[in-house]
Amino acid sequence: MSNPLSSKGYHFGQLSHEVIGACIEVQRQLGVHCMEVDYQRALEIALPKRGLQFQREVEIPITFDGIPITKRRVDFVIWDDSDELILETKARSTVLPEDIEQCLLYLHQGGYRLCLLVNFGQKPLDVRRFVHTPPNK
Repeated sequence: MSNPLSSKGYHFGQLSHEVIGACIEVQRQLGVHCMEVDYQRALEIALPKRGLQFQREVEIPITFDGIPITKRRVDFVIWDDSDELILETKARSTVLPEDIEQCLLYLHQGGYRLCLLVNFGQKPLDVRRFVHTPPNK
């Protein structure tokens, strides 16, 4: 698919398209009543089937005045030959405001450009996309 678009007409890159496709397949097979870790384990199988590389539980340093004060872990960093994104997974009846804040923190502090927040606990699959333009990339 050369030009994947959302229902609102936004352009989604091929990597986003593949990751969302893997998430849909995981939810299709597991349903909506599993634990978050179950969906993550299934994604570890589904992502390589789509030619994607990933790392789980990647630490993101949280800094103040450029000094690390703590660390947080994003569920997945996923990449292909031309792009990279972070994926945060949830398994709840609804996404909470703090889930969104968590994604924004990861984007800004980690210097990433794109984060997908995927909630497997809702049907249809709830996918939210956050974009950030890091100053140094």
